[in-house]
Amino acid sequence: MEYKPVQSTPFSLKVKIFSRVWTMVNFTLYRYSPFVSRKFRIALVKLFGGKISWTCSLNRLSVIEYPWNLTMGSLSSLGKNSWVYCLDKITIGENCCIGNDVYLLTGSHDINSVSFDLVTSPIVIENGVWVSTRAIILPNIKLSNHSVVGAGAVVTKSVESFSIVGGNPAKFIKKRTLKNE
Repeated sequence: MEYKPVQSTPFSLKVKIFSRVWTMVNFTLYRYSPFVSRKFRIALVKLFGGKISWTCSLNRLSVIEYPWNLTMGSLSSLGKNSWVYCLDKITIGENCCIGNDVYLLTGSHDINSVSFDLVTSPIVIENGVWVSTRAIILPNIKLSNHSVVGAGAVVTKSVESFSIVGGNPAKFIKKRTLKNE
């Protein structure tokens, strides 16, 4: 048996073209929009099928691939240089902070396949979640309400509500306690 990894995506020509057009928009109009053009960036993502609240904040240096698979609730944000790789659905709830340099990855490959087939699974981030700087969220992960992912963590398993996780692979550290001020 000869190992022959496929060198292209399994998507239709229409999806490939639409994706390339979005990539050009993402790396020009989106990226070079002024800091104060938050609504303009949201409008661009919406134009390409993203379901994003007008109250979101998308850093102009964030990279969103396949935006039609992205849903973001009100008052959520994407940080600088975050990579949102929406080969499958990514749902981000309300009041979430996705920090700088965070990777949300919904795709991988079947390492046992001779053709190295693409495998995708969704990511669900519920309300009030904070994903800290340089964290990586892998496919098929659910970050439950008010959980926190520490800086540099690699999340390989779903995280329970009000849990703080960190490390590589991410492990439970302690429960989060929200205080009224």
